[in-house]
This record gives sequence, structure tokens and C-alpha cells, in this order.
Amino acid sequence: MTYRFLASLRLIAAVFSLHLGLAACGGGSDGWVGIPASATAAPEPVGPPAAPPSLPSEPPPDETTAPVTRTIGGKVTGLAENGKIVLLNNGGDALTLATNGPFRFPSAVPVDAGYAVTLNVPPLWQACNIANGSGTATTDVADVEVSCDDSPAQVSTLAGSIAPGFNDATGTAASFNAPAGVAVDHWGNLYVADTENHRIRKIDPGGAVTTLAGSASPGLADGLGAAASFRFPSNIAVDRNGNLYVTDTQSHSIRKITPTGQVSTLAGSTTPGSADGVGTAASFDGPYGVAVDANANVYVADLNNNRIRKITPTGVVTTLAGSQSGSADGTGGAASFFQPAGIAVGADGQLYVSDYGNNTIRKVTPEGVVTTVAGSGLRRTVNGTGAAASFLDPVGVAVDAGGTVFVAEYLGNVIRKITPAGDVTIFAGASARGSIDGVGEAARFDSPHGLAIDADGQLYVADSLNHMIRKMAPVR
Repeated sequence: MTYRFLASLRLIAAVFSLHLGLAACGGGSDGWVGIPASATAAPEPVGPPAAPPSLPSEPPPDETTAPVTRTIGGKVTGLAENGKIVLLNNGGDALTLATNGPFRFPSAVPVDAGYAVTLNVPPLWQACNIANGSGTATTDVADVEVSCDDSPAQVSTLAGSIAPGFNDATGTAASFNAPAGVAVDHWGNLYVADTENHRIRKIDPGGAVTTLAGSASPGLADGLGAAASFRFPSNIAVDRNGNLYVTDTQSHSIRKITPTGQVSTLAGSTTPGSADGVGTAASFDGPYGVAVDANANVYVADLNNNRIRKITPTGVVTTLAGSQSGSADGTGGAASFFQPAGIAVGADGQLYVSDYGNNTIRKVTPEGVVTTVAGSGLRRTVNGTGAAASFLDPVGVAVDAGGTVFVAEYLGNVIRKITPAGDVTIFAGASARGSIDGVGEAARFDSPHGLAIDADGQLYVADSLNHMIRKMAPVR
């Protein structure tokens, strides 16, 4: 009896020790889970339990763990209202920024990898510097500093010389006679309303000047190239297909020119008037400024009628805003202008008008709501904000992709800049007349007239009484 009792105790102790060993190796749960009743259990071995397997000194690597990365970022300061920049990291991972403040690139870099932040697209008319822009990403990077400031304008002469004339050539070997309007197409070609030569000229990106249409004999004749005629064309606009629209001022008509030089009359006739209508049944009186929107609607500053007119692609002419002379803000005929001269269309479809006789800059919505952007009505060159600023005979007007408006003061001999907030400053030139290339106010103009902006934000000026076409590019 004693022997069998002791053997039974030893067997129970061995089984109990085996369960404790398995639990210590992590193979068990919080409680004992027995074998399901349906399973057949193997006979329990008799004797001491087997030793548990030895544990490795380190766990095996987890192949699903992602590589350690670091983020790259910093902050932007000084970016102008409605400005935009594009940054690159290591030549890629483009990041577009339109506000000041912190930024971070969308893609991280591997730990201990190099990073290099560069400026891919600078803001219009600003220069930007980058500090702490490169290094090794041992930790997350948040101290890249991008600081922007206004860039002055470098004024140069693209074509023409100070002597009036008519000559097709390249650069300053070409000649114009009191050019008034300019427009630039998507391919970088510049078009000039060469007013006193009664012609439309073309300047290719290389500076070569040719005659697209018109002849020395003023008149109103449709035709191809030199077979067509104009009478003192003032301003010019170009649509996305390369078609030109010209205010043929003393013919009181709006002309259309195809890229091949075929000229037709879109609206108006030689008889001045103010009638709405279709094509030649409509009438204008001294149409001056012209602009075209993304839908090929043409807008005309009808100078002597004190109105803003609209022409659809099919030639239907209506009055968008204005009536008798005045300076009232309002809608449609309740608003008034006094000799509106220049007109431009912004990227948002808003119209900007240089109200020459009122010495103000006006804004017109597509629905005809007129407001005053800047200008006191006093005839002088004074910087300021909104109505605290003054203009001296504003004629040409242009607006860039960010909503900044540029104005050519005909007798002020300067180019003015209006920010989206309404701050007005002198952008280039000074009151003294001249023909000097230079930076900002060191440059000189003589009666600057039409303005145009290309896809890169560079500005072109018809420098009328210098008989030149000038170019303004940011100093970077």
C-alpha cells in the first residue's frame, strides 16, 4: 500500500510540474483549458517532464516594421497677398504654398538621408530666399525659413528706337510711330497697335518685328494683311486661339484679325453712335480700350460714350455699364464714367477700367456692378490706399494672375501698382520724361500707354512718345 501511494504522488507531481513549465514558456492562457471532449488524448508519459526549449537571447526581427523616416518643413514669411510659390525637396515632392506660416512637405525622407529645399516657382514680382534649406535629416526638420520680399522691376527696351518711323527689323533696328496698345498671346508673341502707322505689328519671342495687317493708307477695309486698313488703331487684345481684337478708334469700329492676318469688322461702322445691336448695326464713339475673356466675349471702353460695352462671339453688342459722364458707382446704367480709356479682364472675370477723365481705377463685375478701386479724382501722382491715392491721366491697365493691377499714367510717365488690398505705389518710372532703361524709379518713360502681361508675369509697355516697346521683368 505504501509503495503504490508514493508512486501515485510522484506521478501527480510530475504532471503538475509539466503544466507549470508550459505556462512559464508562454504557451498557456490565463487559466487551464482542457482537451475538448471529442479529442482523443494520448497516454500521459510516466517519468520526469522534458526540459522546456531554450529561449533565444533576442526576438527575431519584425519584417513588417516600416523604415524610420523624418519630416521636412519650416515656415514662409513675407509672401504677398494672393502670392504663390512652389517648393521642391531634393528636386521633387512639389509643394505649392499661397499663405505665410508653417509648412511641411507631403513626403518624409529616410532617417539620416539628405534634404535640399529649393524654390521652383517664385511668386510674381517677389524674390524669396531660403535659409536652413539643406542638411541631413537625423531628426524631424522644422527650421527651413523661406522669406519673400517685393522685387523691383528691371525695365529694358524690347523693340523700337526714339525716332518715329516704320521699319520691320529686330529689336531697336525696328521702328514704330506712337504705338498705343499691346497684347501677348500664349506662345509669347507680342502684338502692337502702331497707331500713327495705322498698322498692327507683331514681335516674336526673339524680338523680330513684322507687320501683320494694315497699310500706310488709313481707312476701314477688310482683307488679308496689307490689303486691310485701319484708322488710328488704339488698343488690342488676344484670345486663347490667337485671334486679335482691335479698337479702330477713328473708324468707330471693332476689328478682328485671325492669326494668319485676315481682317474683318466684328462690330460698329464709320458712323459714331451709341446703339446696341448686331455687328455693323451697332455703333461706338471713339472706342479705345479692349479686352477679351475666356469665353471670347469682347469688352470695349467706349471713350466718348462714357460706357463699357460687351460684344458676344456672334457680334451682339450691349451696354454693360455707364450712361452719361460722371463718377457714380452703381449697376448698369446707374453707374457713370468719364472717358474710360483702358480695360482688362482678371482671372476671375472681373473687369478693371482706367477711368481717364475721373483719374480713378474702376472695377466692373460680369453683371455690370461698378465700384471704385482706387483714386481720389485729383489729377496727380500720389501713393496711398484706395481713395487716398491719386492718378495723373491713367490710360493703360493690366491685371496679373494674382489680382495685382498695373496702370500706365500717360502724363505722369510712371507705371503704378495696385495690390488686391488697394495699396497704390509707383512701380517704375518717375515724373520726368525720358527713355532710360533701369530698375524701378530709375527708369524713364515718355507717355506710356498700353500694358500687357505674359504667362510668366512679365509686363510690356507701349512707350508711346518714345516710339518703343519696353519690357519689365522682376529683379531676382
